[in-house]
Amino acid sequence: MLAIRILPVLFFAMGAVRAGVVLLANGDRVSGQVISADAKTVVIKTPYAGELKIDRSAVAEVRVEAPMYVTLAEGAVIVSKVETSGRTVRLVQPDGLVKTVSPAEITAVRNEAAQKAFEREEERWKHPRFNDFWRGSLTFSIANTSGNARTTTLSTSANAVREAGKNVLALNFSQIYATQSTTEPFGATANRISGSIRADRRANGRLFLYGINSYDYDRFLSLDLRSVFGGGVGYKPWVSRRGSLELSGGGNWNREKFSREEGPLVRHSGEAAAGQELTLQLLSRLKLFERAGFFPNLTDRGEYRFNFDANAAVPVMKWLEWTVGVNDRYLSNPLPGKKKNDVAITMGVRVSFDQTQR
Repeated sequence: MLAIRILPVLFFAMGAVRAGVVLLANGDRVSGQVISADAKTVVIKTPYAGELKIDRSAVAEVRVEAPMYVTLAEGAVIVSKVETSGRTVRLVQPDGLVKTVSPAEITAVRNEAAQKAFEREEERWKHPRFNDFWRGSLTFSIANTSGNARTTTLSTSANAVREAGKNVLALNFSQIYATQSTTEPFGATANRISGSIRADRRANGRLFLYGINSYDYDRFLSLDLRSVFGGGVGYKPWVSRRGSLELSGGGNWNREKFSREEGPLVRHSGEAAAGQELTLQLLSRLKLFERAGFFPNLTDRGEYRFNFDANAAVPVMKWLEWTVGVNDRYLSNPLPGKKKNDVAITMGVRVSFDQTQR
Protein backbone atom coordinates (compact mmCIF):
# COMPACT_ATOMS: atom_id res chain seq x y z
CA MET A 1 0.00 0.00 0.00
CA LEU A 2 1.52 3.30 -1.11
CA ALA A 3 0.25 5.26 1.90
CA ILE A 4 1.89 2.84 4.30
CA ARG A 5 5.21 3.08 2.50
CA ILE A 6 5.16 6.89 2.58
CA LEU A 7 4.34 7.30 6.26
CA PRO A 8 3.27 4.34 8.47
CA VAL A 9 0.94 6.45 10.64
CA LEU A 10 -2.56 5.53 9.46
CA PHE A 11 -5.76 5.60 11.51
CA PHE A 12 -9.24 4.19 10.99
CA ALA A 13 -12.64 5.62 11.91
CA MET A 14 -14.15 6.05 15.36
CA GLY A 15 -15.51 3.05 17.22
CA ALA A 16 -12.87 0.59 16.06
CA VAL A 17 -10.45 0.69 19.02
CA ARG A 18 -10.67 2.53 22.34
CA ALA A 19 -7.00 2.59 23.37
CA GLY A 20 -4.89 2.17 20.26
CA VAL A 21 -3.19 -0.54 18.27
CA VAL A 22 0.15 -0.72 16.45
CA LEU A 23 0.16 -3.33 13.70
CA LEU A 24 3.65 -4.59 12.90
CA ALA A 25 4.91 -5.59 9.49
CA ASN A 26 5.35 -9.20 10.68
CA GLY A 27 1.67 -9.46 11.59
CA ASP A 28 1.99 -8.89 15.36
CA ARG A 29 -0.04 -6.22 17.13
CA VAL A 30 0.67 -4.10 20.19
CA SER A 31 -2.25 -2.61 22.12
CA GLY A 32 -2.07 0.39 24.42
CA GLN A 33 -2.12 4.19 24.49
CA VAL A 34 -0.49 5.69 21.40
CA ILE A 35 1.69 8.57 22.58
CA SER A 36 3.33 9.71 19.35
CA ALA A 37 4.20 8.64 15.83
CA ASP A 38 6.50 10.21 13.28
CA ALA A 39 8.73 9.18 10.39
CA LYS A 40 11.29 7.54 12.73
CA THR A 41 9.49 5.90 15.66
CA VAL A 42 6.11 5.02 17.08
CA VAL A 43 5.74 5.31 20.87
CA ILE A 44 2.99 3.34 22.61
CA LYS A 45 2.39 2.81 26.33
CA THR A 46 1.19 -0.68 27.22
CA PRO A 47 -0.19 -1.96 30.55
CA TYR A 48 2.11 -4.97 30.48
CA ALA A 49 5.47 -3.61 29.21
CA GLY A 50 5.35 0.13 29.90
CA GLU A 51 6.41 2.56 27.19
CA LEU A 52 7.68 0.98 23.98
CA LYS A 53 9.53 2.71 21.15
CA ILE A 54 9.07 0.88 17.86
CA ASP A 55 11.17 1.60 14.80
CA ARG A 56 9.09 3.05 11.98
CA SER A 57 10.34 0.48 9.47
CA ALA A 58 8.79 -2.31 11.56
CA VAL A 59 5.34 -0.70 11.66
CA ALA A 60 2.62 -1.36 9.08
CA GLU A 61 -0.23 0.64 10.63
CA VAL A 62 -1.16 2.66 13.69
CA ARG A 63 -4.78 2.86 14.80
CA VAL A 64 -6.14 5.27 17.40
CA GLU A 65 -9.55 6.77 18.21
CA ALA A 66 -8.84 9.65 20.61
CA PRO A 67 -8.17 13.17 19.25
CA MET A 68 -4.46 13.73 18.57
CA TYR A 69 -2.19 16.66 17.77
CA VAL A 70 -1.41 16.25 14.08
CA THR A 71 1.60 18.16 12.72
CA LEU A 72 1.53 18.83 8.99
CA ALA A 73 4.51 19.34 6.73
CA GLU A 74 3.52 23.00 6.30
CA GLY A 75 4.03 23.48 10.06
CA ALA A 76 0.39 23.70 11.17
CA VAL A 77 -0.75 21.66 14.18
CA ILE A 78 -4.36 20.43 14.16
CA VAL A 79 -6.19 18.77 17.05
CA SER A 80 -8.42 16.20 15.42
CA LYS A 81 -9.53 12.64 15.08
CA VAL A 82 -7.98 10.88 12.15
CA GLU A 83 -9.80 8.78 9.59
CA THR A 84 -8.36 7.08 6.52
CA SER A 85 -10.04 6.39 3.24
CA GLY A 86 -7.99 4.88 0.49
CA ARG A 87 -4.94 7.07 0.00
CA THR A 88 -6.30 10.11 1.85
CA VAL A 89 -6.52 11.04 5.51
CA ARG A 90 -9.46 12.99 6.94
CA LEU A 91 -8.71 15.19 9.98
CA VAL A 92 -12.00 15.66 11.83
CA GLN A 93 -11.69 18.66 14.16
CA PRO A 94 -13.81 19.21 17.32
CA ASP A 95 -15.87 21.95 15.64
CA GLY A 96 -16.81 19.60 12.83
CA LEU A 97 -14.43 21.01 10.22
CA VAL A 98 -12.75 18.38 8.10
CA LYS A 99 -9.36 18.70 6.41
CA THR A 100 -8.32 16.09 3.87
CA VAL A 101 -4.61 15.45 3.36
CA SER A 102 -2.33 12.76 2.01
CA PRO A 103 -0.27 10.60 4.40
CA ALA A 104 2.90 12.28 3.11
CA GLU A 105 1.67 15.64 4.45
CA ILE A 106 1.61 14.34 8.06
CA THR A 107 4.98 14.62 9.80
CA ALA A 108 3.98 13.66 13.36
CA VAL A 109 1.02 12.63 15.50
CA ARG A 110 1.14 13.10 19.29
CA ASN A 111 -1.21 12.94 22.24
CA GLU A 112 -1.59 16.04 24.44
CA ALA A 113 1.17 15.16 26.91
CA ALA A 114 3.64 14.28 24.15
CA GLN A 115 2.81 17.49 22.26
CA LYS A 116 3.43 19.67 25.33
CA ALA A 117 6.73 17.88 25.98
CA PHE A 118 7.73 18.41 22.33
CA GLU A 119 6.90 22.13 22.52
CA ARG A 120 8.91 22.52 25.75
CA GLU A 121 11.89 20.88 24.10
CA GLU A 122 11.58 23.11 21.04
CA GLU A 123 11.49 26.18 23.29
CA ARG A 124 14.57 24.93 25.13
CA TRP A 125 16.50 24.69 21.87
CA LYS A 126 15.36 28.10 20.62
CA HIS A 127 15.83 29.96 23.92
CA PRO A 128 18.23 27.91 26.09
CA ARG A 129 18.71 28.73 29.75
CA PHE A 130 22.10 28.60 31.44
CA ASN A 131 21.35 25.20 32.97
CA ASP A 132 20.49 23.67 29.56
CA PHE A 133 22.70 21.68 27.17
CA TRP A 134 25.39 20.55 29.62
CA ARG A 135 27.27 17.32 29.08
CA GLY A 136 30.17 15.93 31.03
CA SER A 137 31.36 13.38 33.54
CA LEU A 138 32.59 12.78 37.07
CA THR A 139 35.45 10.32 37.63
CA PHE A 140 36.30 8.76 40.99
CA SER A 141 39.06 6.36 41.97
CA ILE A 142 40.47 5.13 45.26
CA ALA A 143 43.26 2.67 46.12
CA ASN A 144 44.21 1.30 49.53
CA THR A 145 46.87 -1.12 50.73
CA SER A 146 47.41 -2.66 54.16
CA GLY A 147 50.03 -4.95 55.67
CA ASN A 148 53.68 -4.25 54.98
CA ALA A 149 52.63 -1.21 52.97
CA ARG A 150 49.86 1.04 54.24
CA THR A 151 48.86 3.61 51.64
CA THR A 152 45.73 5.36 50.44
CA THR A 153 45.28 7.22 47.16
CA LEU A 154 42.20 9.21 46.20
CA SER A 155 41.63 11.02 42.92
CA THR A 156 38.65 12.76 41.39
CA SER A 157 38.05 14.69 38.21
CA ALA A 158 35.08 16.40 36.63
CA ASN A 159 34.35 18.14 33.37
CA ALA A 160 31.29 19.86 31.97
CA VAL A 161 30.72 21.46 28.56
CA ARG A 162 27.81 23.64 27.46
CA GLU A 163 27.25 24.39 23.77
CA ALA A 164 24.57 26.92 22.85
CA GLY A 165 24.66 28.37 19.36
CA LYS A 166 28.13 29.76 18.70
CA ASN A 167 29.09 29.83 22.39
CA VAL A 168 30.88 27.01 24.22
CA LEU A 169 31.67 26.98 27.95
CA ALA A 170 33.96 24.27 29.40
CA LEU A 171 34.69 23.59 33.09
CA ASN A 172 37.40 21.20 34.30
CA PHE A 173 38.55 20.03 37.74
CA SER A 174 41.03 17.39 38.92
CA GLN A 175 42.45 16.38 42.27
CA ILE A 176 44.80 13.69 43.57
CA TYR A 177 45.76 12.96 47.17
CA ALA A 178 47.92 10.15 48.53
CA THR A 179 49.06 9.29 52.04
CA GLN A 180 51.20 6.56 53.63
CA SER A 181 51.79 5.18 57.12
CA THR A 182 54.47 2.64 56.24
CA THR A 183 57.63 4.54 57.13
CA GLU A 184 58.25 7.76 59.00
CA PRO A 185 57.56 10.54 58.44
CA PHE A 186 53.97 9.45 57.95
CA GLY A 187 51.52 11.59 56.01
CA ALA A 188 50.71 12.86 52.56
CA THR A 189 52.87 11.91 49.59
CA ALA A 190 50.85 13.69 46.90
CA ASN A 191 48.43 16.59 47.01
CA ARG A 192 47.53 18.39 43.78
CA ILE A 193 44.43 20.32 42.67
CA SER A 194 43.74 21.89 39.27
CA GLY A 195 40.77 23.68 37.76
CA SER A 196 39.95 25.75 34.69
CA ILE A 197 37.18 27.56 32.87
CA ARG A 198 37.28 28.22 29.13
CA ALA A 199 34.86 30.12 26.90
CA ASP A 200 34.84 29.66 23.11
CA ARG A 201 33.14 31.71 20.44
CA ARG A 202 32.79 30.12 17.02
CA ALA A 203 33.89 32.66 14.45
CA ASN A 204 33.41 30.93 11.12
CA GLY A 205 32.96 27.25 10.41
CA ARG A 206 35.59 25.34 12.40
CA LEU A 207 37.48 28.45 13.48
CA PHE A 208 36.92 29.75 17.03
CA LEU A 209 38.23 32.27 19.55
CA TYR A 210 38.82 31.29 23.17
CA GLY A 211 39.53 32.76 26.59
CA ILE A 212 40.80 30.69 29.50
CA ASN A 213 41.35 31.03 33.24
CA SER A 214 43.06 28.18 35.13
CA TYR A 215 44.38 27.52 38.64
CA ASP A 216 46.84 24.97 40.06
CA TYR A 217 47.96 23.95 43.54
CA ASP A 218 50.70 21.40 44.25
CA ARG A 219 51.89 20.94 47.83
CA PHE A 220 54.99 18.91 46.95
CA LEU A 221 56.04 21.37 44.29
CA SER A 222 55.64 24.08 46.97
CA LEU A 223 53.21 25.73 44.58
CA ASP A 224 50.64 27.64 46.60
CA LEU A 225 48.78 28.91 43.55
CA ARG A 226 49.31 29.32 39.84
CA SER A 227 46.81 31.66 38.17
CA VAL A 228 46.71 31.78 34.38
CA PHE A 229 44.65 34.18 32.25
CA GLY A 230 44.85 33.91 28.50
CA GLY A 231 43.19 33.56 25.14
CA GLY A 232 43.76 32.90 21.49
CA VAL A 233 42.42 31.26 18.37
CA GLY A 234 41.66 27.63 17.55
CA TYR A 235 40.74 25.45 14.60
CA LYS A 236 39.18 21.99 14.25
CA PRO A 237 40.64 20.35 11.12
CA TRP A 238 38.75 17.10 11.74
CA VAL A 239 35.23 16.64 13.10
CA SER A 240 33.16 13.48 12.65
CA ARG A 241 30.81 11.17 14.52
CA ARG A 242 33.88 9.22 15.69
CA GLY A 243 35.63 12.20 17.28
CA SER A 244 37.42 15.47 16.62
CA LEU A 245 40.85 17.11 16.52
CA GLU A 246 41.41 20.63 17.84
CA LEU A 247 44.48 22.86 17.46
CA SER A 248 44.89 26.18 19.27
CA GLY A 249 47.42 28.94 19.85
CA GLY A 250 47.55 32.16 21.84
CA GLY A 251 49.11 33.82 24.86
CA ASN A 252 48.80 33.82 28.68
CA TRP A 253 49.66 35.88 31.72
CA ASN A 254 50.97 33.59 34.46
CA ARG A 255 51.29 34.33 38.19
CA GLU A 256 52.99 31.70 40.38
CA LYS A 257 53.38 31.80 44.14
CA PHE A 258 55.76 29.32 45.82
CA SER A 259 56.34 28.63 49.51
CA ARG A 260 59.93 28.85 50.82
CA GLU A 261 61.53 28.86 54.25
CA GLU A 262 62.90 32.35 53.62
CA GLY A 263 59.53 33.61 52.47
CA PRO A 264 57.17 33.25 49.52
CA LEU A 265 58.37 33.63 45.95
CA VAL A 266 56.02 35.25 43.44
CA ARG A 267 56.79 35.08 39.72
CA HIS A 268 54.97 36.92 36.93
CA SER A 269 55.50 36.01 33.31
CA GLY A 270 54.04 36.18 29.85
CA GLU A 271 53.62 32.91 27.98
CA ALA A 272 52.90 31.71 24.49
CA ALA A 273 50.35 28.90 24.34
CA ALA A 274 50.08 26.01 21.89
CA GLY A 275 47.46 23.32 22.45
CA GLN A 276 46.07 20.18 20.89
CA GLU A 277 43.04 18.07 21.86
CA LEU A 278 41.84 14.76 20.40
CA THR A 279 38.71 12.72 21.09
CA LEU A 280 38.21 9.38 19.37
CA GLN A 281 35.81 6.47 19.63
CA LEU A 282 37.10 3.07 18.54
CA LEU A 283 35.31 -0.26 18.09
CA SER A 284 32.00 1.39 19.12
CA ARG A 285 32.87 1.01 22.84
CA LEU A 286 36.38 2.32 23.50
CA LYS A 287 36.56 6.09 24.05
CA LEU A 288 39.93 7.84 23.91
CA PHE A 289 40.78 11.40 24.97
CA GLU A 290 44.11 13.22 24.79
CA ARG A 291 45.05 16.84 25.46
CA ALA A 292 48.46 18.54 25.42
CA GLY A 293 49.54 22.11 26.10
CA PHE A 294 52.97 23.71 25.63
CA PHE A 295 53.66 27.11 27.25
CA PRO A 296 57.03 28.75 26.45
CA ASN A 297 57.94 31.52 28.90
CA LEU A 298 58.31 34.85 27.10
CA THR A 299 59.62 36.71 30.16
CA ASP A 300 62.32 34.23 31.18
CA ARG A 301 63.43 32.89 27.82
CA GLY A 302 64.24 29.18 27.74
CA GLU A 303 61.81 28.26 30.52
CA TYR A 304 58.48 26.55 29.79
CA ARG A 305 55.58 24.46 31.09
CA PHE A 306 54.06 21.33 29.53
CA ASN A 307 50.73 19.70 30.42
CA PHE A 308 49.49 16.33 29.17
CA ASP A 309 46.24 14.49 29.97
CA ALA A 310 44.91 11.28 28.45
CA ASN A 311 42.33 8.69 29.34
CA ALA A 312 40.56 5.67 27.92
CA ALA A 313 37.06 4.58 28.91
CA VAL A 314 34.93 1.49 28.32
CA PRO A 315 31.20 1.58 29.14
CA VAL A 316 29.89 -0.68 31.90
CA MET A 317 26.35 0.71 31.75
CA LYS A 318 24.76 3.47 29.67
CA TRP A 319 25.88 6.16 32.16
CA LEU A 320 28.79 4.35 33.88
CA GLU A 321 32.26 3.74 32.45
CA TRP A 322 35.49 2.11 33.57
CA THR A 323 38.40 4.47 32.89
CA VAL A 324 42.18 4.72 33.16
CA GLY A 325 44.03 8.02 32.88
CA VAL A 326 47.51 9.54 32.71
CA ASN A 327 48.36 13.11 33.80
CA ASP A 328 51.75 14.77 33.37
CA ARG A 329 52.80 18.23 34.60
CA TYR A 330 56.26 19.50 33.65
CA LEU A 331 57.81 22.75 34.90
CA SER A 332 61.29 23.56 33.64
CA ASN A 333 62.13 25.98 36.49
CA PRO A 334 60.82 24.67 39.82
CA LEU A 335 62.31 25.69 43.17
CA PRO A 336 65.77 24.28 43.93
CA GLY A 337 65.56 20.68 45.11
CA LYS A 338 62.20 20.03 43.44
CA LYS A 339 61.73 17.66 40.51
CA LYS A 340 60.60 19.09 37.22
CA ASN A 341 58.14 16.36 36.24
CA ASP A 342 55.07 14.95 38.04
CA VAL A 343 53.19 12.00 36.55
CA ALA A 344 50.00 10.42 37.89
CA ILE A 345 48.28 7.25 36.64
CA THR A 346 44.73 6.65 37.84
CA MET A 347 42.06 4.01 37.35
CA GLY A 348 38.44 4.27 38.39
CA VAL A 349 34.82 4.72 37.36
CA ARG A 350 33.21 7.59 35.48
CA VAL A 351 29.60 8.75 35.61
CA SER A 352 28.44 10.65 32.52
CA PHE A 353 25.53 12.96 31.79
CA ASP A 354 24.24 14.57 28.60
CA GLN A 355 21.47 17.16 28.20
CA THR A 356 22.08 17.62 24.49
CA GLN A 357 20.14 14.55 23.34
CA ARG A 358 16.76 15.37 21.86
